[in-house]
Amino acid sequence: MSQQKPKNNVMLIISIMFGYALTYMDKNMIAAAIIPMEAELGLSASQSGLLMSMFFIGYTVMQFPSGWLSDKIGPKKVLLISIGTILVATLFFGLVSALILLMVIRLIAGLGHAGVPISSAKVVANTIQPKQKMFVQSLILSTSGIGGILAFTLGSTLINMNWRYAYFGLALLFAVSILMIFFFFPKEKKDPNAEQKKKEDKISISVVFKDKNVFILFAALLFLNIVLYGYLSWLPSLYEADFGFDLKGISMILGINAILMSVGALSSSFIVDKVFKGKDKRFALTGIILCGLACITFAIADSLVVSIIMMFIFTLTSNAVYVTLFSWPHKLIRREVIGSSIAIINMGSTIGGFLSPTITGYLISAFGGNYNVAFIAMGISAFVCGFVILLVRTKPVKTGEYKFN
Repeated sequence: MSQQKPKNNVMLIISIMFGYALTYMDKNMIAAAIIPMEAELGLSASQSGLLMSMFFIGYTVMQFPSGWLSDKIGPKKVLLISIGTILVATLFFGLVSALILLMVIRLIAGLGHAGVPISSAKVVANTIQPKQKMFVQSLILSTSGIGGILAFTLGSTLINMNWRYAYFGLALLFAVSILMIFFFFPKEKKDPNAEQKKKEDKISISVVFKDKNVFILFAALLFLNIVLYGYLSWLPSLYEADFGFDLKGISMILGINAILMSVGALSSSFIVDKVFKGKDKRFALTGIILCGLACITFAIADSLVVSIIMMFIFTLTSNAVYVTLFSWPHKLIRREVIGSSIAIINMGSTIGGFLSPTITGYLISAFGGNYNVAFIAMGISAFVCGFVILLVRTKPVKTGEYKFN
């Protein structure tokens, strides 16, 4: 994709942000929808955890194919196919009742979700100026909070009526996202350097697999996402079980929490540049340590006020660290193979997302419905993530565009 004018970039980024926000609305909404689903379908905590985890099997399977396709056929086609797949899966999720069918549909939804962050990152790599890439990437990732707000406001309102209505409404929003991509996404023109790129493609896979940072970031995001998806999956159930909150009260707290997800994401690039003076690793380590401490304090606190404060702290820090880690490939990896590289890195996120609800659901069941032990496990996972971050090799990409500390 050739570089676009700034005005065109604005509409392109808005289109991506809308689709990205909807994927996070889907990821967040299942945590609220699972409460009436359990009551209607008679699901146990382990079954609910397995249902939520099926999404991440599909997400993981399609990571590398989506990255490879983004490099080969272009991010627009991958984005359209991905969101179209999610639309169909979301619609059918609201139509069926059998647990096995719900699991299959969530798996298919995961297949579609896999292409969205990868194709979005490919767009950033192709169209945005080097100095603006981390900010634009953080801007796109900040829509995770917007998705959360939609999930716990619009989504929860529909769930209170009937959880199936929420998924019908979400399918309609995905249809709008597809239209926005058609109207606002620039056409992918034939690249005059296609022959040269073909030569680069012959070595692209080997370049990706020889880069140790790809696999270090893979591991870091795996352990970080055990925290991110663990608390997204079980916070509503914990507040219902431990503090007697109804869905309306839970939605209010989680709506505020979703705003902080965006704040954490948006503030990361500013804090790295202005406070930590470009020392990305030091910022990431500080954030993940605070996140781990907040998770454990959250688990052992009996006070509702303390638990809410700790929830807000680990939301801010975990999302800031996530954006920092996800932005590093733009500084450490060659643009020509950014799609394939991010596919492998993001696979760590999806494996962590798959393991988290399953492991935490098992721990909750094994300890007699005690959610606190699951959040202690998340805190430990955050500390492991910090250790992995220490291993990142901070060096500029071969083009010499970046200086990385």
